[in-house]
Amino acid sequence: MDKAGQNRTAVLSEAAVHAILGITTAVPIVPDALARSLTITFFPVHEASDRVRAFSERLEASLHACSTTVIPYADALSDPAAGKLREGIVVIAPGDLATGNLPVDHVTNLRRATVVGIVDGPCPATSEKDSQDKLNSIVKMLAWNIVQVVVYVDDAVWTVCTMNGALIRCSYETFDRDVFHVLVPKIAAPVVPPHASDFDVREGGVDLREPQYRPYIQDFTESGKLWSDTGLILFHTSLESLEFRNRYYKRLAAAYLDHRSGMSYGFLSRQLPVAPAPVMTMAEATARFGAGRAAGEDIAIDDQLWVRAHLPAGDVWMQVPDVWVLMTRSGCDKSNIDPHRDLVKLGLSRGRIIFATPRGVAPGIDSKPSYDTQTILSHAVANALVAALQQMMMPSSRFASTLTSSGMALAHWHGYLHQAKLPDAYVVHGEENPPVSCSTFQAAIFALRGKLDAFVRAATTGREFAGDLHTEPHHGVNITGPTLLWLAGWALDNLDALQESNGAEEVSGREVM
Repeated sequence: MDKAGQNRTAVLSEAAVHAILGITTAVPIVPDALARSLTITFFPVHEASDRVRAFSERLEASLHACSTTVIPYADALSDPAAGKLREGIVVIAPGDLATGNLPVDHVTNLRRATVVGIVDGPCPATSEKDSQDKLNSIVKMLAWNIVQVVVYVDDAVWTVCTMNGALIRCSYETFDRDVFHVLVPKIAAPVVPPHASDFDVREGGVDLREPQYRPYIQDFTESGKLWSDTGLILFHTSLESLEFRNRYYKRLAAAYLDHRSGMSYGFLSRQLPVAPAPVMTMAEATARFGAGRAAGEDIAIDDQLWVRAHLPAGDVWMQVPDVWVLMTRSGCDKSNIDPHRDLVKLGLSRGRIIFATPRGVAPGIDSKPSYDTQTILSHAVANALVAALQQMMMPSSRFASTLTSSGMALAHWHGYLHQAKLPDAYVVHGEENPPVSCSTFQAAIFALRGKLDAFVRAATTGREFAGDLHTEPHHGVNITGPTLLWLAGWALDNLDALQESNGAEEVSGREVM
């Protein structure tokens, strides 16, 4: 939760959030829990400088101090004869690595392992001026060593870089703090590219030529030129542009990315209209579910999913509606889309994610879900729940009426806002959350809880809620608006402030430019 809400009761309980998002396992979301969730081992050193060796020793001691579990490499093996590591282990690999003996050669499933490389020298991104070039320079090292996180070590600073383009320069003077607040969240909630197998996939499941989609497709196409002019939506780091040690490692990387053509940054999406769902008083819930369930539980399922909302004026029960969005597919040029090729449809229905590709797409088109799929749908269902509460608390509010009539837009880019002027009646949340990566349950939880908590704080003080800006530390921002064209126009009006912050480059967890 953001700073303003740390000492307040959350609108939704953990159980309710998990039911809405389809989460079936425990998810750590606070720094201590993130640290305790980690089991870490250090890969045997092949060749390393004195500086890297000294850094690794200091890092190991710091990880012990912040309550992670650090085990000897031999204890991390599930099959010592084959040299295979147990799943769920974070592997830290200091120094230069040998082809044929990379950490990835010892994991059975890269999606269930996190590999961190430690490299001697300054981060190459610091010498690049263009944001796309910064990202490309980071991804090159990740690809060469097949790691998800790389730490550059020089005399002045140590720099953490991740697959989602984060670049955080950390201080030796605050070493333990930065290990705990920067590195630990990155490896406890790492980037994991979503695979189609994670969802209910419906190939050819959406016909974008149907009239109902026309205004939304028009919004994507008409706003494209403006988004291009902003320079905020970075295009693509192609897999073909990266250098791998051999074809085997390239195939491993392709499989990890679910055979995407590469990695792109930022997204644009349009939530389809949804009417405010029913809200029940506690008395009505008692009549429907029984006194014990209505008063003592946070979830109820009959023919619908219901969750209990904890409000300052008293609890209510809300029906959770299905939500649907059109969004840009992973890897496409977001500012210059072919609407019948580059858009996909996503849905969230009682915790189940539905992924529909466009009908009639030519063979070979890379229709893959965004890394931010869970966060996008989390924002969409949060919008629907906010609208339901808003109809109850502030019936004439424009947010609910807009969502009902024409839906909402959501844009995401890597960077921050600094002094950018927010639209009227907007709230900001997320600045104080741990810096987890996109594609994680944590990111989706923060989006859902943050929006609802921010809305309720505004509503209880009589303030209008027209939209929100969700900050994802070390990553970027998600901003809601009535249309993509409207959001792009707002971004252009604030371009100087936005451009100053683009690139998600920070020092010791603090944003710098």
